[in-house]
Amino acid sequence: MLRLLLVLLLTLGTIAPGARADTTAPKTPRFYAVVFGVVFAPTGDVGQLRLLKVVDPRRGNADAPEVAVPEQYVEAVRRMLSSPRYRPAADAVPKDEVYMYFFHDPARPDRADLDPRPKQR
Repeated sequence: MLRLLLVLLLTLGTIAPGARADTTAPKTPRFYAVVFGVVFAPTGDVGQLRLLKVVDPRRGNADAPEVAVPEQYVEAVRRMLSSPRYRPAADAVPKDEVYMYFFHDPARPDRADLDPRPKQR
């Protein structure tokens, strides 16, 4: 009986380290919310786009000043705001600056259309 227990423990000791290495969880992306001030031209185009701040939602919406937002992300936001989904109709263009936020994943700096929230059914 003791011999069987010893063989079992030795077998588990050699299998377990390999099993742990294979079951490492994939790294989850870290999302930040980037807040912009947007002024639309009378035609509905983006007239002015101002990056206001970066927020870390995992820390209770605390500022995340250590996160650098690359220019290619700002250009991706500008392109997205020019799309029909975000572009205001000519008769509904706000006269003042409006505030919008978009999610940013530092691992994908050219994507502004990310949304980490679960989909509603």
